[in-house]
Amino acid sequence: MIHSLKESNLFPIGHFKLAVLLISIIFCDCKSSSKYPGYTEVESGIFYQLHVPGDNGKKAGVSDYYELRMQNKYAGTIFYDSDYENSRGTLFMQSSSSKYLSVLEEGDSATFLLSGADLSLKNIPDTGLVEMNVKIVRILTKEEYEKIQNLADPDVNEQLLIQRYIEKNNFKTKPDSTGIYFIEQLIGKGAQPKLGNTLVVKYTGMLFNKHIFDSNGSTKDSYFSFTWGQSEQLIPGLILALSGMKVGGKAKIILPSPLAFGANGSTTGIVPPHTPVIYEVELISIEKN
Repeated sequence: MIHSLKESNLFPIGHFKLAVLLISIIFCDCKSSSKYPGYTEVESGIFYQLHVPGDNGKKAGVSDYYELRMQNKYAGTIFYDSDYENSRGTLFMQSSSSKYLSVLEEGDSATFLLSGADLSLKNIPDTGLVEMNVKIVRILTKEEYEKIQNLADPDVNEQLLIQRYIEKNNFKTKPDSTGIYFIEQLIGKGAQPKLGNTLVVKYTGMLFNKHIFDSNGSTKDSYFSFTWGQSEQLIPGLILALSGMKVGGKAKIILPSPLAFGANGSTTGIVPPHTPVIYEVELISIEKN
């Protein structure tokens, strides 16, 4: 990992945050909202609008699980998208800890509106309005859910997640022999790194959902400088990628977790275990020592 910089705490993600939110909401009788036309109030300050109803009328029991797609926005910006969280593009929630979803049936698609105070996420003010778009893909028994979890292979799931991201963004790049997807954006014309050189690099690290977890800023004073060849300066994938770049070059790099933060994730917890990451990298200069 990069030791000289701390990962930035932007919008935190992760299912535990959503679970905390869902546990805190208690379902009650719904009523029409004049504040948000077309929406129904589920709980004080929490509203929903049904878009596409399911066709089987199935509702979750107390011990059942929802498999759902979820995309959350604040001020028009997506800060959570289940499509980029795992190979299935969905997440699982236990119905007993997701009570406000009880207004929905299997197959339903809906939008929920709630205040930032209900989420308690950094960079979302308490008075901010969050838009939560949900589709109930299916309702599972506890046994069905546990079977899926037991059969899950994190390595296989990671590769499927990378493939979904590649296809969704129409990238034609194939992985190299190390597993890196190197998408060249600007070919450099200067020197290439050599042992003992001092490299100056500008980079931004992000998850597939575009959440930035690490960036060294946009000014020359904040660029990352290090000696090529010294250990533990960068995560392995960035070393491999930079070795083939020239000064002035820019690239988007997709790294599988073994070349990034591995099976344990980042030390801050911002990058989860077995999570591929993206870096946008620019090799600013090389100085010979």
